[in-house]
Amino acid sequence: MFFNFFKTPTVRKFEHKNIYWDPEKEKREERRERARQQIENETGNKNMAPRSTLRRGFLSEEQHERSAERSARSIRLAVYCAVLVALAIWMAK
Repeated sequence: MFFNFFKTPTVRKFEHKNIYWDPEKEKREERRERARQQIENETGNKNMAPRSTLRRGFLSEEQHERSAERSARSIRLAVYCAVLVALAIWMAK
């Protein structure tokens, strides 16, 4: 009791981090499954190669995610630059 007089006890949380989980692989498998279902719906033939009937904009979802990340980074950089310029002007006065 005397050892914990000044320190309040905290609740210990259990956090399990998956070691072997790969989100990119999971996304890739989901896209392949959607493509396979799309091919089956269009042709009805399960033995046909996946690349034969895929449409051009199939990977647009991944490209959209990348462009969103890029735009968020550029906005953040612009805000940082604006703050630095404002600080420089304020320090100069």
